[in-house]
Amino acid sequence: MPEKNILKKFWKKRYGHIRFRFVEFTTTGYLAVIGILLIFFHKNVPHWPLYSLGHGLFIILILEIVRIGEKHPRKNLLWILRTFYPAGVMLLGWSELGALVRMLFGDYWSTDLIINMDKSLFGVHPTVWVQQFYRPWLDELMNIFYSGYYLFFPSLVLTLYIRKKKQETLAAFSLLTFAMFTNFILFYIFPTLSPVMERSMQLLHTKEWTGYAVAKLTRLIQANMAEGGGTFPSSHITVALVASLIALRYEKNLGYILIFMTFGVVISTVYLGFHHAVDPIFGLVWGAICYPVGLSIIKSRGEDPITTSTKK
Repeated sequence: MPEKNILKKFWKKRYGHIRFRFVEFTTTGYLAVIGILLIFFHKNVPHWPLYSLGHGLFIILILEIVRIGEKHPRKNLLWILRTFYPAGVMLLGWSELGALVRMLFGDYWSTDLIINMDKSLFGVHPTVWVQQFYRPWLDELMNIFYSGYYLFFPSLVLTLYIRKKKQETLAAFSLLTFAMFTNFILFYIFPTLSPVMERSMQLLHTKEWTGYAVAKLTRLIQANMAEGGGTFPSSHITVALVASLIALRYEKNLGYILIFMTFGVVISTVYLGFHHAVDPIFGLVWGAICYPVGLSIIKSRGEDPITTSTKK
């Protein structure tokens, strides 16, 4: 097949000299999986060809960023782009969930399942029960924990990079993207509306939390970034736990802070009604699975700086 041979020669000439890292497999793999699934499951997705085409173009862009970055590792701007491009893919994956998450089943079929699971485990609806504790000062504290989640990612990767731990930064991105994108796949399998988006749960809420400055910030973030269906398991918690464990491995003092903050985020997601109680529980479970699996993969590929340094 001449076309296959032409593509093989083109790939070898352009990318054959590059040893792609695990982060390239997680980012391009996720984009490819969602793009291909859309070809077969697009009944509920308007303009689906644009998403599939867009994912293909993003994959090509990633390959070029990596090729140029690896070719010129001493050029700081190129290496920064090569290191931090996964952040853009993570934002893309989250931003398109609202449009794509129902493509497999056509609705949020698992919402009732998760609500009933909450009631069966706790005997109450935890996000409703917790309303009795609403106080402005406590609401603000919970918002500090919740909004603090958005500092996990930048505080980890920027600290590692600024401290010239470039290999650790790349390893962190590998582990974070592995955890986040596998969590996103679960969103597609279990499309679930959060309590604040589910009508039956809204009717049970008789009070609203208040708070102060950070509470206003949280409402602003939620108004612009919340995506329907991105609820179970909580990617906030999955990523927070994995980021904490990465920090404990590569930047221990930061890790102690993040692991403390993680449990604050767990409580706040339910307190503020952004997640059913089982969402963060399964988020912890998924993070606890993804971290050792991802770490074993980067170790086997020689991409974990600690393991590599001890072998020398």
